[in-house]
Amino acid sequence: MQIEVVVNCGAGSVDGDAAEGERARVAEAFAPMGLEPRTAVVVGAALGSAVRAAAERGADVVAVAGGDGSLGTAADALLDSDVALGILPLGTFNHFAKDLGVPMDLAEAADVVVNGDTRTVDVAQVNGRTFVNNSSIGLYPVMVDLRDDIRTSRGWGKVRSVPLASWRVLRRFPTRRMHITVDGHRWDRRTPFVFVGNNTYEVGPRGIGARTEMAGGVLCCFIAKAETRWAFARMAIGAVVRGAPGTPSLDTSCGPEITIDAHGHRILVAIDGEVDTLRSPLEYRSRPGALRVRVPRGAEPPTGPPDADDVEVGVDEQAGD
Repeated sequence: MQIEVVVNCGAGSVDGDAAEGERARVAEAFAPMGLEPRTAVVVGAALGSAVRAAAERGADVVAVAGGDGSLGTAADALLDSDVALGILPLGTFNHFAKDLGVPMDLAEAADVVVNGDTRTVDVAQVNGRTFVNNSSIGLYPVMVDLRDDIRTSRGWGKVRSVPLASWRVLRRFPTRRMHITVDGHRWDRRTPFVFVGNNTYEVGPRGIGARTEMAGGVLCCFIAKAETRWAFARMAIGAVVRGAPGTPSLDTSCGPEITIDAHGHRILVAIDGEVDTLRSPLEYRSRPGALRVRVPRGAEPPTGPPDADDVEVGVDEQAGD
């Protein structure tokens, strides 16, 4: 099995000035298994082409070191191919890795890349752009946009910038009227927040954001009905205490396709934690089983059953390649 690694030196906790240091860290993570995979260090926009180039060279697994946005870009490059995505979590939050059970320790994650199983999972797309976790409109992308402005102007990190950005966006509390269609059901609503998840997200007393399924072939949509900040706060608390089904001010619907029409305007959209400006209507669709990914050996659902043609490859087999 041939493994190549692509390091996004613009991701979350990766300092661009220490790119070669990250290359060394990756080499150190694979060294105990007797491997020294070819490693490319890239910046942001070059990530997708680097992943495609690795696949075209014959890699069976392309391991990406970065955060959720990096993994979404890599997933787009590997859609519907026989090449599996390996995950080396170097981002800020690493939600995709956590939902798949991939360890946060770099050496342990490298072991999963080499000795794990390959499983197929769903991805989602909005206006043709691929994401692995979720997308949202309203408060969250505005907050991320403000957070990045604060980081630029004050030199702060992501985590430090979030509280100030959150306070500013809640003080403004922007809302927008939208037509939302999910599986034949239509809402015409002024809302501060719409969330679209790749498969079903759990919201309730046991937590917010964990996925119960990664290969269900659906998109999960949450629509906030609250039109004031206090109503929004009550809705959020109610969802945590009672769960989404028990929160009247939060509509939930799931289906393979979702259309959000903001009357032809260009709007800020958060996609796996990164913000882009897209033109309405937003066309979301699920891509069931479109991505092969390396997960811990014997991992139980939410990732679903192993690929029928998955070959378990250990260190001894790799050493012979």
